Amino acid sequence: MGSETEEAGSRVEPYESLAPIYDHVMRHVDYGDWVRYVDELLREAGNAPRQLIELACGTGNATFALADLSYDIRGYDGCEAMVRVAAHKGAEDGRGIAFDTRDLRDLHDVAPAQAVVCLYDSMNYMLETADIDQALSQIHRVLIRGGTFIFDVCTEQNSLLHFDGTVDDEEGPGFRYTRRSDYDRSERLQVNDFDIEFDDGRHHQETHVQHIYPIDELRDRIEASPMRLLSAFDGFTRRKGSERSDRVHFMLQRDD
Repeated sequence: MGSETEEAGSRVEPYESLAPIYDHVMRHVDYGDWVRYVDELLREAGNAPRQLIELACGTGNATFALADLSYDIRGYDGCEAMVRVAAHKGAEDGRGIAFDTRDLRDLHDVAPAQAVVCLYDSMNYMLETADIDQALSQIHRVLIRGGTFIFDVCTEQNSLLHFDGTVDDEEGPGFRYTRRSDYDRSERLQVNDFDIEFDDGRHHQETHVQHIYPIDELRDRIEASPMRLLSAFDGFTRRKGSERSDRVHFMLQRDD
């Protein structure tokens, strides 16, 4: 019989325990449709980039889908466990896609590219406006002149409608998990708690926290950044993004 800590589940960093089951948990996501939308936005930006960086790439699902569209792509993520899964998949894929561990706020040794993408509300993990500012500055540095940066965020409406006071239980091959989601409206924080048990006896807990920024605040941070805002679209459309959107895609450009 394990200790009380083991019975309750040892606490680990976000995505550390989720990494090996992430693809199963997210199997409902149509990454092909997602990257086709991103591909259209990149083409509309006018510089027809082929060299691409994906930041917060996770286990590489969007990375591989973008490679399928003939992008020369590299993937970076802040979680080593996620990068290990992506790199393993990359070795099996055989196209030589490089994956490495980098924080959005520190890209000092990342080689430049024609475009950068950061998808699936990963920017919401930047919990302070200073983090947003630092990330935008770093991304500006790795973009060539005229390069494009695309990212998306979740909105408060998305949290209130879909991720406030919800509990999901699921079983998969060799594991089961419970996800409890709550939205703190006063702090604008989305908190998702995972309790994950594996058949081999491992039992872990992770807490994922996202800052749900007002769209106008993000516009202000972009205006203060070295990049120019080209568009902010309601998720997967060409309509103007707003607080009534569930997701907003921002497209920026480096002009200098």
